[in-house]
Amino acid sequence: MCNVALVVGAASNLGYQVLKKLTETHKGKIYFTTEDDTAGFNILKSLERPDIEISYLQMDITYTKSIVRLRHYIQDLDERIDLLINLTDYVAEKNLSNFEKIRRTLSVNFYGYINFGKLVYLLLNEDARVVNVSGPAGLLATIENEDIRKRISDPTLTEDELVALIQEYEHAARRGIEKTEGWGMNVHAVSKVALNAVTFLQHREWADKGIIINCVNPGSLSGRDGRRTTKIYEEGAKAILYLALEAPLSLKGNFVWSNYSVIEWNSDPYVEVTTV
Repeated sequence: MCNVALVVGAASNLGYQVLKKLTETHKGKIYFTTEDDTAGFNILKSLERPDIEISYLQMDITYTKSIVRLRHYIQDLDERIDLLINLTDYVAEKNLSNFEKIRRTLSVNFYGYINFGKLVYLLLNEDARVVNVSGPAGLLATIENEDIRKRISDPTLTEDELVALIQEYEHAARRGIEKTEGWGMNVHAVSKVALNAVTFLQHREWADKGIIINCVNPGSLSGRDGRRTTKIYEEGAKAILYLALEAPLSLKGNFVWSNYSVIEWNSDPYVEVTTV
């Protein structure tokens, strides 16, 4: 059987570096997705070589039909997935209202990925590895309200309860009171905390099938002078690829920092970010 890797959301600079490194190290077939065909085919053109199997599949994680199309494509080839790297991250367009930005961010970073998991995780092989790319904003302490932190980190939390909790955030945002209710400063942080919560929930659901699921902070993606260079993204890809290819099988259900160390989800974000 072919060793199959799937990289979701490869159009970003970080996604490209992860994919590029994967073509140099992964022994098997690689699929990658982008929303936009032009971006997808440009990436394919720059990375394809006679000695590797790499294919582009268009997918919009907010559109169920495109997720189902991807699943059917892999199923029809009688393949299963051994490695899944989720780099999905919404980049806000300009001139959006605050609530529209919140709605779109959550639809990509949270709701879309939950739906993707329901539809595609059934194709995971036993002992498959899943890496969800989070960030320092995914630390639980970025949410200020202690009651919300307790609810979202409850080890008995179900997927439906998590969705209902994030819908509470949306409802508060629609009324413009999300910050006074203690949800923190921005939707990016809430979406990454929610993604981490999904990761831990998925770990509880899939661990008995041998599937290894972690989330990772790739580190700061800008230099000291604020510039974002190829080297910055190459560095960011390292922790992702460590979890994807090298980490011990015992490392599962964790939030892993850019220096490969396991981080307590409730760490102080201001301490942890500056010490790495």
